[in-house]
Amino acid sequence: MFRTNQTQLANNEAHKQLANTPTRQVLLADETLYYFLLVNFWGPALAVCILGIITNILNIIVFSKQGLRDTVNISLFGLATSDLGSLITLLYANISFMPDYNALDLPFVSSDIMYITSWIHVIFTRVSTWVTAYITLERCLCVTAPLKVKNLFTPKRTVLYLVFIYVFMLASVCPVFYTARPAIIFDPSINRTLLGISFIEDRSKIEAFTFMTNNTIPTMAFCTVAVCTAILVSALRKKSKWRRKATTSSAKTVMADRDSRVVKMVVLISTIFIICYFPGAAVFVYVLLDPDLRIDGIQKNVIIAIFSFLFHLESINAGVNIFIYLSMSSKFRVTFMSMMCLK
Repeated sequence: MFRTNQTQLANNEAHKQLANTPTRQVLLADETLYYFLLVNFWGPALAVCILGIITNILNIIVFSKQGLRDTVNISLFGLATSDLGSLITLLYANISFMPDYNALDLPFVSSDIMYITSWIHVIFTRVSTWVTAYITLERCLCVTAPLKVKNLFTPKRTVLYLVFIYVFMLASVCPVFYTARPAIIFDPSINRTLLGISFIEDRSKIEAFTFMTNNTIPTMAFCTVAVCTAILVSALRKKSKWRRKATTSSAKTVMADRDSRVVKMVVLISTIFIICYFPGAAVFVYVLLDPDLRIDGIQKNVIIAIFSFLFHLESINAGVNIFIYLSMSSKFRVTFMSMMCLK
């Protein structure tokens, strides 16, 4: 009922496609890909991941100390949590390419565990994408329809939204977990049985559907963030002059300045998100059109190398938010300095 492990499946599928298309040439050899990933994952990717994990832990602590009573803090807390999860799973992917790690006497198949970890990473990145879309949409409506947004975006609804996003993203990946079953695999090279995974026979159809779903969902969120960010920038420019003329009391001026800083902070977060995720969205669309660049296609090494670069962008997007908060949020800065025992 079950097939062999992931490595054997990938090799068999690649061999079949190469046999059917003898005129096509592999653009990136296996050995070249190995050294490229070794340098890429062992060097800059590992440093960015570790930095991002530290900064998101600090973000979570600061938002917890401030209290999760308003929609902005709750949303940013949820964003920091999902970013932390995505960076931890990426950290394992980076470590798994270290020669010293592979030389360990591990009781499991490292590539199989990384396969599961990569899909867990997909869950967290999709959550971060939709949390960013929620934050941008909330601020967009705050500027365009300020009287209605308070009743629409409440702290309770924000919490429910975060729970729904986590459950929905987990459900979207569950079909892949269904096709991968824990199994004891014999490795003749070391004459040992290891813990790994085996796949059911109709795995290809289920994974194709899951692949399509998990490429469409973030693309929709990306478009939402892009549109809302453009509206925010336009509305912010138009209303900045109006607020200067309309606000007469100091209390109103302080409130307007605070709202303006929050909007600018969200615009900066969204802009960095767009810059970091646009290449990934473009690659996903191209992969849907070109089967050769899929993970079981002829040029699978090329797409693996591209994804290793895209992981850098994901790590940067997940790790730089603390610097935005420190520079643009006085409340966050005061709490952070107090927590670090700094003036």
